[in-house]
Amino acid sequence: MKVYIFVDSEGQACITREPSAQTVYGTFQAEYNRRRATDETIAAVEGARAGGASEVIVHDAGFIRGHTPTSLTLHYDDLPRGIRIVLGGATLRQVAPEGFDAAFLIGAHARAGTTDGVMAHTFSSVTIRHMTLNGKAVGEIELHALQFGAFGIPVVMVAGDEAGCREAAECLGDVERAPVKRGLSTHAAVSLHPRDADELIGSAARTALQRIAEFRPYEMEGPFELRVDCFTAEQARSRAERKGGIFVEPAGYVVRSNTPLDLT
Repeated sequence: MKVYIFVDSEGQACITREPSAQTVYGTFQAEYNRRRATDETIAAVEGARAGGASEVIVHDAGFIRGHTPTSLTLHYDDLPRGIRIVLGGATLRQVAPEGFDAAFLIGAHARAGTTDGVMAHTFSSVTIRHMTLNGKAVGEIELHALQFGAFGIPVVMVAGDEAGCREAAECLGDVERAPVKRGLSTHAAVSLHPRDADELIGSAARTALQRIAEFRPYEMEGPFELRVDCFTAEQARSRAERKGGIFVEPAGYVVRSNTPLDLT
């Protein structure tokens, strides 16, 4: 059984970032965030193997503003041997076509505007205010699941804050979930002890693969229209140019596609 572990860098236990930050990012917890992301990934790998995985890929998709570039966040030497690691800005569509039986989303967080979501945002806390897909509010969890689904890969486990796990259940149904902290605001949380969080993630990973026959890839019929509302018109114009979108007043853009793979 081949498992794809996609690791973000906000939804880990005991991670909130400093409350004085103007965005959800900051550097005070940066190295600790890397440590937690690494430890929770280790737990997910070990849980996957206990659940029957014969091959595991870890995709480092994290980003800590002012501290690490995208996809260069984990401490690779500490990860379990025998895995493969996707890093350096590689995309899902470059790796997923080789075929996988299941995917985990680790370090997940709720979409922008979720009041009880710890560091809730959708791709960019600096430029994106809100995002909708075919008229419905959407976040990273659903979009990642939809892109995995385009390759026939079901997301079977999500680990992150309670709001993110709730969001996963709303769009994906009864996937295994490992809520490691409860948001009180964007920056405040009540967290599990880090070791307890690791244990919860490992258990959820194992159980998810034991339930593998129950899951199906997350799919949605196209065509797709992704509407992105930014904080300023300048941001919207810049992102529209980079993402192949069309600028719309006052500060948004739209991307249209027949496949979810071209939306982000």
